[in-house]
Amino acid sequence: MYNDELIESSKIKWQLFLKGDDDAYAWLYSRYVQQLYQYGCRFTTDTEMVKDCVQDVFVNVYRQKDRYSSPPDNVKIYLMSSLRNSIFNVFNKGNLHDTYISNINYEFDLSVEEKLIETEDETSQKHTVAHLLNTLSPRQREIIYYRFFEGLDYSAICELMGLNYQSAYNLLQRSLSRLREMYGILPFFFLF
Repeated sequence: MYNDELIESSKIKWQLFLKGDDDAYAWLYSRYVQQLYQYGCRFTTDTEMVKDCVQDVFVNVYRQKDRYSSPPDNVKIYLMSSLRNSIFNVFNKGNLHDTYISNINYEFDLSVEEKLIETEDETSQKHTVAHLLNTLSPRQREIIYYRFFEGLDYSAICELMGLNYQSAYNLLQRSLSRLREMYGILPFFFLF
């Protein structure tokens, strides 16, 4: 669930940046740096590596601005994808990709789950939701995170995860089926 105004504002700022407006670049940086940092921390607990990768993303965008003919359709998705690739490159250089796959940090903390649960037995339900989500595979947690916590549509999820539409759809449906098996009807997902 993206704010269309923000998407358009970001595209306009990107276009201004491409024309040499450093203030527009600063706006993009200040608007997205914290979101990217939080997103990067989902992949690893090495916060210094995440900070370096976020900086690399913005440095590369700045250095390679001549290679862009127009702004991306969605600046946030483009930056998230770039950060994800940057983190994977670091993992691959250190032969840590398999470690990433088994230890991806898409754990759902109570602050995120507060978006889902607003009933009188809140605490118990929050712990149940956290437990259920953390029983999923890393890729299943990742797609649940993108779809329900970031509000991304399938095309953005496909771009970020390197999947085609049908694979993304199937992965999400398998994830929800797994949760249904463990919990039942999943009343909390109807809040979206």
